[in-house]
Amino acid sequence: MRFSVALLLFFLSACDWNTPAESAKVSFVSLDDEARQLREEFNRSKGKVRLLFIVDPSCSACLRGLDDMNRDLLAQTRDSRLQTYVVHVPVIGAKAKHVQPAATLLPAENVRHYWNESGKVGWTLSNIFGIKNNKGAVYAWDVWLLFGADADWPSDGAPKAQVIMHQLEELEGTEFPPLDTKVFAQKVHAMLSNTKTLDAGQ
Repeated sequence: MRFSVALLLFFLSACDWNTPAESAKVSFVSLDDEARQLREEFNRSKGKVRLLFIVDPSCSACLRGLDDMNRDLLAQTRDSRLQTYVVHVPVIGAKAKHVQPAATLLPAENVRHYWNESGKVGWTLSNIFGIKNNKGAVYAWDVWLLFGADADWPSDGAPKAQVIMHQLEELEGTEFPPLDTKVFAQKVHAMLSNTKTLDAGQ
């Protein structure tokens, strides 16, 4: 079943299965190499629990991670206090056209998608969030981060991630655990239970 995700996305990209109305719902922002647009949006959503997924939209492991995250968390969580950001980077040959099919795996509300054509933002985010092994910095992709409602992203610093998980060989044996979407979901729900209810209309 899981490999059917990649197969589905292949057909979605090759054939226009989405109606114009459905396609219009899945949009993305072109992200600069310094992640400025992401940082600004992150700070505008202060007060919410925020998730950040960094993926290659043509990578089968990343697609499986998105599908699992939807199944175990986002599809079951209708909470206005939760905001998700997905940064798409071209690690193994992805193009902008791959973003929308991948984005359909996360149909929940409050999900924003970004595309960085140069791929350089992966190094920016690696340095910001301290993604590294004992040899040095590791390019940030196929990593999954959780931030509390109080997290702030200054222009010259980094927000504190409460959880960073991954699906990368380079990070095996580091402080960062491998992705377990069920555990990730538990941590998100625990954080939401300790987060104040947003005011109406927020």
